[in-house]
Amino acid sequence: MPVRKPSVTAICVVACWSLPAFSVENDVDGEALQVQEEVLQVQDNERVEDIQPAWWLDSHESVSETIGHWSTNIDSFLSGNQSHQDSDSHVQIRFGSVLGEDNNTGFFDFSTRLKLPNTQDRLRLVVESEPDSLAPESLRGESSQQDSVVNSALKSSVSAAVRYMKQDIGLDVDAGIRVDFPLDPFLRFRLKQERVTGAWEWWQKQEAFAYYSKGIGARYGLGFAHRVSPTLSYGADAGVTWLDKEGLFYLRENFFIEQVLDEKSRLGYQVSFLQSGAHRIESDSFLYNLQYERLLYKDWLVGQLRPQFTHEADDDFDGVFSLTLSLAIYLGPEYLN
Repeated sequence: MPVRKPSVTAICVVACWSLPAFSVENDVDGEALQVQEEVLQVQDNERVEDIQPAWWLDSHESVSETIGHWSTNIDSFLSGNQSHQDSDSHVQIRFGSVLGEDNNTGFFDFSTRLKLPNTQDRLRLVVESEPDSLAPESLRGESSQQDSVVNSALKSSVSAAVRYMKQDIGLDVDAGIRVDFPLDPFLRFRLKQERVTGAWEWWQKQEAFAYYSKGIGARYGLGFAHRVSPTLSYGADAGVTWLDKEGLFYLRENFFIEQVLDEKSRLGYQVSFLQSGAHRIESDSFLYNLQYERLLYKDWLVGQLRPQFTHEADDDFDGVFSLTLSLAIYLGPEYLN
């Protein structure tokens, strides 16, 4: 039986039916491929954003590196030798608000220490922040507490001093200038002894100082601490300061307990008694507070919360409540990791 060949018309019909189907299938695959590429592009962009640090992280890294470079370059310039040591200079910025029953105030504490170890073995140039008060025993709250954070920051001061150190007896002698207007030259003698025996630690400090504008004075401190466990310790310290310009003695006794809650947070409890006087020492006030600290980011961003009751003798020892909210930022090469 002869084989019948397909007609030309049938071939054309099949071809015409197949072409549109093939074209639609290619369009669908192309759109799906385009959508997939767009999804992958968005995912890549999100990964890049996750890898790139935020502006505040980048700023912290840049400032910390700058502090290390400045310290190393100054040390190399003064000593004449290239410094091969990692700089342990640092800056601490702490600011916040004190919320009280009558008014609210702000504060700004600036603490710095530029260490230049290669200038000489014992004779060193030290640039550091200066305390606002020569009698810390008289402070009830923040040392730089002002009406606003800006006013407090403007009153921060720094000193540059040449320091002689003799570590075996804990002696250091500073001769320098407090950078203020006008400039305030000073001379300080400080002696510190401390010892750790098992879980016990004790220390004592002696200091004599003379400022051109603030006069002369002396300070003595004594304290101890006992570690009950890796997460709990307690102790006490006492200090007295004499200021010749005011003709007064300032005394303070502190009793404290420190408790580590976890790797990122800890609690501190403190009771303090303050006295002052010229010939007769009288009680000025006593206070007690609880301070909570928590690491907010790595080891250089710390949030602090401190409720406190202060009882002043002038107010018949009526309790006044205050709440301190603060943020501490640590800058320097050691905080880059």
